[in-house]
Amino acid sequence: MADNYNKMEIQARELFLKLDQQEMVRTWDLKSDGSFIYAEFFGKELRIDRKTAEISSAGPDPMIENTCDESMVLFDILSRTGPAPKASGQWASISMLGGHIGAGHDRTLRNEPQAAVFAGQTERLAAACKALGGIPFSKADAGFAIPVFRDFKILFQFWDADDEFPASIKYLFDTNALQYMHYETLWYAMGAAYKRIKHQFELTE
Repeated sequence: MADNYNKMEIQARELFLKLDQQEMVRTWDLKSDGSFIYAEFFGKELRIDRKTAEISSAGPDPMIENTCDESMVLFDILSRTGPAPKASGQWASISMLGGHIGAGHDRTLRNEPQAAVFAGQTERLAAACKALGGIPFSKADAGFAIPVFRDFKILFQFWDADDEFPASIKYLFDTNALQYMHYETLWYAMGAAYKRIKHQFELTE
C-alpha cells in the first residue's frame, strides 16, 4: 500500500510541474518568487519548489514526517482549473458527497482506532484543535472546524467513550468540497487532518 501511495504522490508532483504555475498563483492569489510557490495549508506556511515540486516548511517549524496525505491534498487543490471556488459554510458527510461506500460503512467511518488515542482527554484535544486554528463547533464532545486551505475547512467531531460505546471520530466536509478536490482526495484530507491534530495533541500538555 505504501508503494501505491508513493506512486500516486509522484504522479501528483508530475502533474503539478506540467501546469501553468503563474496561472495557479493568480487563481489562488499565492505568494511566489523565482524558486518557490507559497501556500498556507492546515495553518502552516509551506513552500513548493517550482522545479521539483518538493514541499517544505516556509516557517520555523519542521514538516511533519510522512507527508503523502498533505501532498496529495495540496497538489489536487492547486491543480484545479477555472476560478477559485468558495466554501458554502454547510457541512456534509463523505457519503453524501458521492461515491459508493457500501452498506454498514457508516460504522467504519467512526474511526474508533484513531479516536482511542484521545479517549478521556477531551480538554487536551480541544486545546490541540484550537492551536491549529480550529473554530469551535457544537454537537460533539470536541468539535472544531479545522482550516485546510483558504476558506476550505474540515469539521472534526470527537465523542468520548462511555459505558456503552467506545470513543469515535467523524469528519464532515463543506458541501462544495468537490470543487476543491476530487472525491478520492477527501480520504487523504481526513488522514492529513488527523495526523496534524494528533501531532498537536502530543505537543499539548
